[in-house]
Amino acid sequence: MCGIGGVIFKNTNHDKITGEVILTMLDSLYRRGPDSTGVALLHPKEENVLYVDVNYEKTGNGQRILSLLKGKATILKSSDHGNYVRAKISYSGDEQSLINELNELDSDVSVASFGQQIEVLKYLGGANNLETQFQLSNYNGQVAVGHTRMATESKVDISHSQPLCCYASKDLTIIHNGHVTNYIKLRSYYERKGYHFLTGNDSEVIAVYLVDEMKKGASLEEAMQSSITDLDGSFSYIAVTPTSVGLAKEPFGMKPMVLAETDDYIAFASESLAITREFGENLKIREPKAEEVLVWNL
Repeated sequence: MCGIGGVIFKNTNHDKITGEVILTMLDSLYRRGPDSTGVALLHPKEENVLYVDVNYEKTGNGQRILSLLKGKATILKSSDHGNYVRAKISYSGDEQSLINELNELDSDVSVASFGQQIEVLKYLGGANNLETQFQLSNYNGQVAVGHTRMATESKVDISHSQPLCCYASKDLTIIHNGHVTNYIKLRSYYERKGYHFLTGNDSEVIAVYLVDEMKKGASLEEAMQSSITDLDGSFSYIAVTPTSVGLAKEPFGMKPMVLAETDDYIAFASESLAITREFGENLKIREPKAEEVLVWNL
């Protein structure tokens, strides 16, 4: 059991602060996933700007990560959180080479996210730790989607926490509740195609699946629609790109997801409490059907 919560504001100007909204939503879902909490944020595109977030475990590797970034790029903003480096850089070199160099620094170092607009922040424990570490309440962009994790199939650390990305494509991340039961078969298939996995989390294969389908020409919506039959198990998941946010539910409809939409916002969560606690009780809330895929263009 894990929790998903997210908000999409339809207008640039909105009454609520996005970071405060997602913190309340994720705090409401804490009991569904007390092991870790993470969020994907959407930023405006800037020339040659990249958001780089890196997991690590060994003491001192945070400084090694920052030193490598400093030697390769101009660091516009950075912070070391003990197990996680957050950085905004100006960089015009080969992106895959930079990812590879970061991942090869040490066995405990892995790039959590890498994108021009999407930034992933995650930490152990509840939403209060996201606020303490990253001052999430200051964020006031258009989209924030988060996850509270209860680890059931892989270890409890930041690298296995969600959201999760695929290195073969920047600016796509997924947030998943459930299990992909044909994960081992799919992972083997994609590794033979040259994709690299850095966690033992079954959720990671969803990001790889979507990237592979989109490389073959599918839209995000088409890729998510085909995932309903190609991924086995019971699941609900969200995919975020700079231009769209998608929601998918598997054929059994076992993993909960509800949503509310007004002229000002779209809010979705694993439980209605996460929506009503922030937006009030007088909302029309519905649950997407089994096999339903919804995509909102930004």
